[in-house]
Amino acid sequence: MGADADGLFEDVEGDPLWQAARQEQPANNPKRKEWRRLYTLLPRAWEVRLLGAKRIVTYRLAAELLYLHWLSGGKTIAVTGKVAKAAKLSLRSKSNALAELERLGLIEMERGPRRSPRAVLLHVPTR
Repeated sequence: MGADADGLFEDVEGDPLWQAARQEQPANNPKRKEWRRLYTLLPRAWEVRLLGAKRIVTYRLAAELLYLHWLSGGKTIAVTGKVAKAAKLSLRSKSNALAELERLGLIEMERGPRRSPRAVLLHVPTR
């Protein structure tokens, strides 16, 4: 049995996709587009806790908050009307979903007079 360069598979030498991945890009390559994040990662601990949610809007808002958390570098997130609109929520649904996420122990809320509520996403232990 032969071994490939990575030691994982035996027959990659004849695989055109593997060979194409190993080729270097030409020097006169046009400017490469920056990678954009087109998905949201849902931590397993959050997924398990979200099983206790009663509303689908809670899932929608949780996914949007996780994306914004990643985008901001872990900062507190102001849950404005634009955030609700991005998750396709009404203002009432937004407040219900925030209350449910807080009840599930996934976020802590900072509320102030005449301000949008601010969500702090919590690290949820897996056990």
